[in-house]
Amino acid sequence: AQDAPDSVTVPGGAFGQVTFNHKLHTEAASCKDCHHMGEVTQKCNSCHTADAKMSAKDAFHANCIECHKAKEKGPVGCMDCHKKS
Repeated sequence: AQDAPDSVTVPGGAFGQVTFNHKLHTEAASCKDCHHMGEVTQKCNSCHTADAKMSAKDAFHANCIECHKAKEKGPVGCMDCHKKS
């Protein structure tokens, strides 16, 4: 992975930020499972903006929650991921 960070924190809106173990995810999935566009890995919100076909919120919810459900591993409830600081 291209200098992938050990952890990633995203704003998360009114429910609070979401911090996840990126290193663990890179061991369980390929980069393209999440960073699905092009050859260069980009941050999700570089394409998934408020004006995009799919917002970052919708992309995270669709990709993360559905993957966790499919693998029967990982959090799926709102406050399992979102933490107010």
